[in-house]
Amino acid sequence: MKNLTLIISACLCLINVNAYAEEEKIVKWVDSSGVTHYSDKLPSKETGRSNVEMSKKGIVLKKNIVLDQQAAAKEYQKQQEILAQERRDKVLLASYTNVEEIDLARDRNLETDQAAIQALMQSKLIIANKTTRNKKTAQSFKNRPLPAYLIDELKLAQVESDKLDKKIQHRKNNMQAISKRYADEKAHFIELKQRNLNQAQ
Repeated sequence: MKNLTLIISACLCLINVNAYAEEEKIVKWVDSSGVTHYSDKLPSKETGRSNVEMSKKGIVLKKNIVLDQQAAAKEYQKQQEILAQERRDKVLLASYTNVEEIDLARDRNLETDQAAIQALMQSKLIIANKTTRNKKTAQSFKNRPLPAYLIDELKLAQVESDKLDKKIQHRKNNMQAISKRYADEKAHFIELKQRNLNQAQ
C-alpha cells in the first residue's frame, strides 16, 4: 500500500512538472511586417507561420519551419533545375570521350550553314554581275529616260540583294550560336571530367 502511494505521488509530480513546463513555453515568430513577437502560443491568425518554441531561459525546444506556397514553388523549381542539369551532365559525359570529339561535332554542325552561305554568296555574285550590266546599259541612255523594264530590273536586283544579305547574316548568326554552344559544352565537359577525377582520388 505504501509503495502504491509512492507511485501515485510520483506520477502526480510528473504530471505537474509537465504542465508547468508547458505553461513556461514561449513562442517566437515574425509577422508579415517583419516584427518579432513573443507569446505563450501562436495566435490563430498567425497559423501557418514559421515559429520557434523556447523555454523561459531562452533554450530552443522546437523549430516549426513553414514554407509558404511561393517559397515552396521556388524550392521545387530549384530542385527540378538541379535534376535537369544532372541529366544533361550525364548525357554530355556519355556523348563524348574527349574534347576532340566535341570539336568534330561542332564542325559537322557548322557545315550546313557554311554550304548555305557559299550558295547565297554565289547568288549574290550573279545578281551583282547582272546589276553591273544593267547599269552600263543605263549609262548608254545618257540624258534619255530609262526604259521601264530596266528601272524594274535595277530595283528588283537591289531587293533580291538585300534579301540575300539578311539570309547570309542569319546563317552567320546561327554559326556563332552553334560555336558558342559547343564551346560551353567543351568547357563544361572538361569541368565534369576534372570533378570526377578529383572525386576518384
